[in-house]
Amino acid sequence: MSKIISYACFLSHMDSKTDSKNILKKMLIKNKVYGNMTHAGKNFSWLVKVLKKWREAGLLLAALGIVMLIREVSGIGCPFQWLTGISCAGCGMTRAVLCAVRFQFGEAFYYHPLFWVIPFGAVLFCFREKIPARYRKGLAWITVVCFGAVYLVRLFFSDHQVVVADMETGLIVRLWKYFFT
Repeated sequence: MSKIISYACFLSHMDSKTDSKNILKKMLIKNKVYGNMTHAGKNFSWLVKVLKKWREAGLLLAALGIVMLIREVSGIGCPFQWLTGISCAGCGMTRAVLCAVRFQFGEAFYYHPLFWVIPFGAVLFCFREKIPARYRKGLAWITVVCFGAVYLVRLFFSDHQVVVADMETGLIVRLWKYFFT
């Protein structure tokens, strides 16, 4: 390792960054530190894979946080409902997951019967490379069909207040009335 540090000090005095990167890469390959991530006979490639998975999960959580922030600042709960006046297929999912986290499973089921899909979906997303493509497609189709069926039942055959269809409150209908009536 001391050779690498001395080479790195030498490379810091070079003018071209690409040359220094290439030389350092060759040196790391020669000393078996680059590529399969081994050092002193220990293989660390598993650690790199785990860190990549955690990075993906972190990016997913960061994106979710940004969406939640925009939602809170704008005051728009659901963009689909705001535009159309009809609840979307995922309506109630946030409230359901929050209830499930508090172990209030009855309320979670009331808000959205498929709340339990979220943790499984997150785990499957993180390990999607291990799942064969045909199984991933099958799981995706099963999920879409389940969400569609639950959505239609909640929209047309249920009387609870989570899923509503009031097109008069949607932006599209309001703009139509404003410009054309």
